[in-house]
Amino acid sequence: MGRKDDALRELNLAVTLRANEASILYNAACVYCSLNENAEALVALRKAWEAGSKDAVWTRRDPDLAALHGDPEFERLYPEKPASPPASAAH
Repeated sequence: MGRKDDALRELNLAVTLRANEASILYNAACVYCSLNENAEALVALRKAWEAGSKDAVWTRRDPDLAALHGDPEFERLYPEKPASPPASAAH
């Protein structure tokens, strides 16, 4: 909506009030991505990971974080899971 300063102010307030809450930090990363602030998004996402938000499948599917795909830090925190090998046939 073109109100980046307002969004950042509200974001900073939420993070200040709940600095160690994974969901707040995760959503902060999403907001930063929407504002094209990828470096800040990665900082928030790293903190979210440290606070317990470690679901790589969910995080990799979140379109709000698509801009971070391919970044070495994102890939380290939320690696793509390799496909499971096929189960061997029983004899």
